[in-house]
Amino acid sequence: MTSKSQRGFTLVELLVSLAILSVALAVLFGAISSSLDRVRVGRDDALASALVQSLIARAGTERPLAPGEASGTYSNGYRWDLLVRPYGSDADAKAWRMTAYQIVATVSWRDGADSHARRLTALKFVPPKKPA
Repeated sequence: MTSKSQRGFTLVELLVSLAILSVALAVLFGAISSSLDRVRVGRDDALASALVQSLIARAGTERPLAPGEASGTYSNGYRWDLLVRPYGSDADAKAWRMTAYQIVATVSWRDGADSHARRLTALKFVPPKKPA
């Protein structure tokens, strides 16, 4: 037979269990928050990489390639910059049958106080203009 004083949890036991539970939940929520942050950063990097590759692929298709700079902003807040400059020396240009351009595409974005950028450089060759 048990007495009334030996049944259930004491107040101290209940407080200790609540303290352990709160510490475990704080660690769990911290891990979840950190994981979500890494997923967001990875998503932003992947989107920027796709956008910068798209800039390189579209260079010379929407308008003829010519030396110069262009920039703009995507609807999602990412900023893009495109730099086109001749590649090679004058002797190279005379020896090659095509005109070579170096294209530098940059996509940048802000993440709170931090700024990030992805840059891709490529060479594109343009056939010479045919005489009219």
